[in-house]
Amino acid sequence: MGFRGDFSATLIGSFPGRDHRQAVSLILEHCPEVPCWPQLPAYPQEGMLVQFSRGLPGFDPQSLTLDPTTPDFESEMLAFYEEYMAVEEGRKSLSESLFAQKPEEVPGLFALLEALEDGKASPRAVKGQITGPFTLATGLKTPDGRAVFYDPNLRDLVVKLVAMRAAWQAERLAKIGVPVILFLDEPALAGFGSSTFVGVSREEVSAALSEVAEKVRAAGGLPGTHVCANTEWDLLVEAGLSVINFDAFDYLDRFLLYASTLGDYLRRGGLLAFGIVPTLKPEALEAAEAEGLSQRVGEALGRLSAESGVDEETVARASLITPSCGMGTLGEDLAQRALVLTKQVSQLLKERYGL
Repeated sequence: MGFRGDFSATLIGSFPGRDHRQAVSLILEHCPEVPCWPQLPAYPQEGMLVQFSRGLPGFDPQSLTLDPTTPDFESEMLAFYEEYMAVEEGRKSLSESLFAQKPEEVPGLFALLEALEDGKASPRAVKGQITGPFTLATGLKTPDGRAVFYDPNLRDLVVKLVAMRAAWQAERLAKIGVPVILFLDEPALAGFGSSTFVGVSREEVSAALSEVAEKVRAAGGLPGTHVCANTEWDLLVEAGLSVINFDAFDYLDRFLLYASTLGDYLRRGGLLAFGIVPTLKPEALEAAEAEGLSQRVGEALGRLSAESGVDEETVARASLITPSCGMGTLGEDLAQRALVLTKQVSQLLKERYGL
């Protein structure tokens, strides 16, 4: 799938408010080239650990646990894997399986589809998102409080659920007729390598991400990931992600420590999404100006080019612009400001690089 970033603007996903259609309207106004669908955490069912977890054996949405001791767990697990194999072997389509999601589960997705399928908008690509396998499997717990990721059997259930749900989403969005970018939202990766996740190996994390990325790619999408703090960025390259979205406002210097690895990644066609609009810092967001933010991105491109050996024009063509994180915790006025700044930064960089 050929797609160039060209400094197009897109978003992470979460929005303030309670009106999905209004959120879609704002997205299409400010990010018309690569719109995404909105998640509204004002609704509990759209929480990061709940929205994609239906269908997991032993899942309790109230306690956010997977309980393998429940009476029906074994039969539910058997049914889960039978469904998985039916899709894998082509005996059932994703759209007819338990991995397909209903409008009441992902209303923002269906609101975006409704808005785009009338043909009035002309996006270059469309973006979806799902809670990544590491974040979901470390956020969900067993009844004794231990992260599900530590149990290989439960981890496998979570990874396969995320992979199939992500593939279904990519297939559904592809009906719009433009390239699909599918982000795995992985805020928990900020803690990888620290005492927070003692005993979690790099190989286990890479395998989980790779399994999901492969399913997205097989469904015709570009698998990406969003991490809103620092992490081991080369891990994401090794896992086969096609788009890496990072907080370029606060963590640019740390990200550029991986310039050599990123150079190889860019040469293979990888994309970078610069999260330059500081949605995690309301005071910084209030003070930010598009000219200054775009200048910081331009300087970063120069540094990355010099340190990676990839020419600056190639880096520019491989770049997207986003906020540093979602906007679900912001007031509506600040969210509007973030939208405006994201669009303005995108436009200024397009003009600077002739894209």
